[in-house]
Amino acid sequence: MSSGVTIDQVYQEIKKIREDMVKREDLEALIDTVEILSNPTAMQAIKKSDRDIRQGRVKAISSVDDLLSHPQIRATP
Repeated sequence: MSSGVTIDQVYQEIKKIREDMVKREDLEALIDTVEILSNPTAMQAIKKSDRDIRQGRVKAISSVDDLLSHPQIRATP
């Protein structure tokens, strides 16, 4: 009786391993999230934006002209 491993068995094991691996895109998204969460300035801006949204301080932007006409948006030369 042979105790060898078949090509199909190796293929099935590799297939299982690949299914369990973290995808590159998921890892990059995780790194981006950690960078944002560890940046105090970014977190303050996110919290302020959340407060503004909850308190209704929002403006619909449907065009570039709408965006550029906003007083807090400054065009850079």
